[in-house]
Amino acid sequence: MQQEKDKVIFANQLRAIAIIAVMVIHLCGIYWVARDTVSAYIFAPAIEGPSSRLLGWLSPPTVNYGPFGVAIFFLISGFVIPFSLAKSSPVEFLISRFLRIYPTYLTGTAVMLLCIWLSSHYWGKEFAMTVEVLLANLSLVHSNILIKTIDLVNWTLAIEIKFYLISAILYSAIRKANPLPIVFLAVATLCFTDWYPVAHSIINFTYFNLSIESIKVELMVVCFMFIGTFFYFHFSEKITTIELISYSSILLLLILMCWTRNSWADQIPSTPQNYIYGLCVFVAAYTLRKYFRPFAPLDFIAKISYPLYITHSLIGYSIIRIAMDKNIPYFAALLIAVSIIIAISYALHITIETKSIDFGKNLIRKLRNKNPQNQLELNQANSNT
Repeated sequence: MQQEKDKVIFANQLRAIAIIAVMVIHLCGIYWVARDTVSAYIFAPAIEGPSSRLLGWLSPPTVNYGPFGVAIFFLISGFVIPFSLAKSSPVEFLISRFLRIYPTYLTGTAVMLLCIWLSSHYWGKEFAMTVEVLLANLSLVHSNILIKTIDLVNWTLAIEIKFYLISAILYSAIRKANPLPIVFLAVATLCFTDWYPVAHSIINFTYFNLSIESIKVELMVVCFMFIGTFFYFHFSEKITTIELISYSSILLLLILMCWTRNSWADQIPSTPQNYIYGLCVFVAAYTLRKYFRPFAPLDFIAKISYPLYITHSLIGYSIIRIAMDKNIPYFAALLIAVSIIIAISYALHITIETKSIDFGKNLIRKLRNKNPQNQLELNQANSNT
């Protein structure tokens, strides 16, 4: 068991690398190159003056840390989620995932909203947030009903939720390490993307408009996440290396075909190129997984990576913008912002994230005790897989 845990250290430390990459692009890049967007989200005047050269120093040509880091996050989810499915029923899995995502997200979002409210107060601007926009974002359905994000990062959480739902539907196939239903999902996604008419991409309901184009994109990304699941199949010795390469290549090809046919097509080649960079890093780390060892700085960042992801963007922008208004140089303002964000994230981790995960475990344990037959069936299924 310890040997298996050591081999999965690579995934945990990749999570730290991914969040660092995302923070670099947001706080060192987007802050400068998307000034109007940043100012609109934090209710502040747009920053003036020359941009920092920090991102240019850090970025090799063609590398965009945003999609690169997000791709790694998605692959890690695809890899680790089957571990949860292996010891849960579909309902138990969805309960644990709900409690894993929403309590920390809701609390982190509340802290973020407080921060940008303080920013609006500091700059003398009206804090405008409608109930409709807030509820759509808090429930993570905003991207599907044509409502803008309130934090610039929660679109990925909306995709995570779809991945959990589809994983629960494919529960049997994932437990049996059967790649074919996942490949069929990708084929169906390509057919749906290619054949469903763009002219009917918005379906009007009484209280909201449903965006079919957003569903096409999210299904494509879910298929990308399942590449990580294929690596889990290989890790658990259910498929061979040749099968891993073959199925992953087929899935990647189908995903790239989808990409040319959906609303993300205008991001070609930069975004899919960086998703492939992220995949290459994931493959390299997986191949060298036995050499990974605990490393306190990365392990700490990995531990708080979820609340850090939720809070870093708008809180970071607000702190940097106000600090620079107080004549604090950008690099010092950046250091202050990162320190505060890490402190907030650690506080969320120990007060909300770990508590909600423990609550989920206890809840599932109580449900099993009330119906021991379900636990018996789960144990029998585990012995057969």
